[in-house]
Amino acid sequence: MPRALSAPARQLQATRCASALKPSAITTAIALSTSKGEVLVAGHAVFCTGYEYLPQMKTKSHHVTSTWALASEPLTGLPDWMRDTITWEAAEPYLYFRTDEAGRVIAGGEDEDAADTNSDPKKLARKAKVIARKLRDLTGVKIGKPAYTWSAPFSVTDDGLPIIDRVPGFDRIFSVMGFGGNGITFSMIGAQIIAAAIAGKPDPDAEILRYR
Repeated sequence: MPRALSAPARQLQATRCASALKPSAITTAIALSTSKGEVLVAGHAVFCTGYEYLPQMKTKSHHVTSTWALASEPLTGLPDWMRDTITWEAAEPYLYFRTDEAGRVIAGGEDEDAADTNSDPKKLARKAKVIARKLRDLTGVKIGKPAYTWSAPFSVTDDGLPIIDRVPGFDRIFSVMGFGGNGITFSMIGAQIIAAAIAGKPDPDAEILRYR
């Protein structure tokens, strides 16, 4: 058995992530070059990189926003319904929350339509207080001082739908972006659309979610 695993193990040890990729088109494949001059060759490439998108995918319908979240210490005495429910309040700004197996409450929201305000530590502290207060007002649960707080940018589109399409000028390179807060759903749709495109088959959702 060790002999059978030795070759894959060597391949795994040699594998690493590359960043700052620049795509180039080839007739039957694509080449991705890094800023260090390294080149990766593949039949197709899919960029699903969150708010860091390719320059070729820049469009007025897509922009980057900021969001905040927190997690409490493990709590006791939580309402039973909170242990089995993911809640998303349909408000503006919205509030979402859920619990984990340890009894922590994870909550977030308070989005701002700005790409870089998430980097302000003072704003993070203020946003965490607002999220905790909204959680208390809605559920009666007081979490005290959060165990963890964090913030991040994420990308959205004007119509709330993601962009899932070929990168302009590159038939073998795809981009999936603009998920907003619906990555679990949109990532599956993206996988279906791109798999069909690579296989040369149509997908009923492709036109709706095209580059725009």
